Amino acid sequence: MSEWLNILIGLSVAGSSVFVLSFFITLVSKERIHARWHYWNRKLSLFFYLIPIFLIPGIYHIFSKENQLISFENISIVDQNTVWLTTTFILPLFMIWIIGVIVTSLCFWYWYRRFNKKLKKVLVSVPRESNIQHLLYRNMKNMKLANNIDIKFCKTNMSPVLIGIFKPTIVLPMYDIPYDELDMIIKHEVTHFKKRDLWIKKVMLLATILHWYNPLIYVLRKEVNKWSELSCDEDVVMEMSHSERKKYGETILNMIKRANQDVTPSVLGASFTTGSANLKNRLIKILKVKKGNKRVFVLSVTVLLTLGCIGVASSAFTHENTSIVSDRNDLNDNEKATLEFDDESTEEVGGDFEIISVKKSDESFYSKEDWQEILKQIENNEIILEDE
Repeated sequence: MSEWLNILIGLSVAGSSVFVLSFFITLVSKERIHARWHYWNRKLSLFFYLIPIFLIPGIYHIFSKENQLISFENISIVDQNTVWLTTTFILPLFMIWIIGVIVTSLCFWYWYRRFNKKLKKVLVSVPRESNIQHLLYRNMKNMKLANNIDIKFCKTNMSPVLIGIFKPTIVLPMYDIPYDELDMIIKHEVTHFKKRDLWIKKVMLLATILHWYNPLIYVLRKEVNKWSELSCDEDVVMEMSHSERKKYGETILNMIKRANQDVTPSVLGASFTTGSANLKNRLIKILKVKKGNKRVFVLSVTVLLTLGCIGVASSAFTHENTSIVSDRNDLNDNEKATLEFDDESTEEVGGDFEIISVKKSDESFYSKEDWQEILKQIENNEIILEDE
């Protein structure tokens, strides 16, 4: 329990530190870096919220053949008022976290069930030989994707959206949409499918459930949704002319104007429109998108690697320094809970530590010859045999 909480704190600190730095870089860089890069560093923050890479050295140490258990007889110098992230201090925190996880999970489950129930009542299949199916097939072929996306009409006046991870479906409103606008809408949703944005949203959902107590995780979720759309727009319009980009922007405005209700929570699908909050910024970026040069690419990769290193360092530091929690704040210098090892407790012999005490279960860590030698030293009272 204590180790799990320790890992959770390490993940939260690592993900938050990377996200704060990347958010600051976004504010400073403004229009000089592609939306794709900003989307990548949000995904990097998400990675550090979920993957405890600071445990890799420990796992390697466990499976290393050279690993040996060393016990120090003066371990009792740790102050008795210091606890190892267990019992009275940890149990209440762990229970609060569990309750939060359950409540957050139930909320998302409720939204998902409500959304699915509403949508199933208003979906209508699109004929196989329709122009819409041909548009979908052409865009899939141009992006070199397998033709496994379904497309359906929705009786509700909603924005076009891509839903479903295992059965991806593009949902279109049933009112008439001009052919050129329809082509842009389908291309946008297929690009979301190609970039696996629905998977990112589901992973973001998992991170939100695990780190429900961290306010930055909710900011990150909004940022992931925002840059997912901007990055998708960037890919769609990259090869378009200025007039085509204007038409693409007009299509977004038309969809927002026609869709008089939003029945699609952002965590459940990749919508063509993202509301009016980021609309102005989105339209401006569509017109200004241009191919990046090598200098910007190298700088972007360098910053991403730097953010990754910061995430690793912050998570490792947090994990190593939250193992012990003191019950008192008024400790004097002699009572501070530290694991200081006395020079007399160990002696170096030939570059290796001399073993002070062992347990019977430690036999697997030694070769047969070494263990026989240890047993002889136990008989001679040179090594202490501890109880299990």
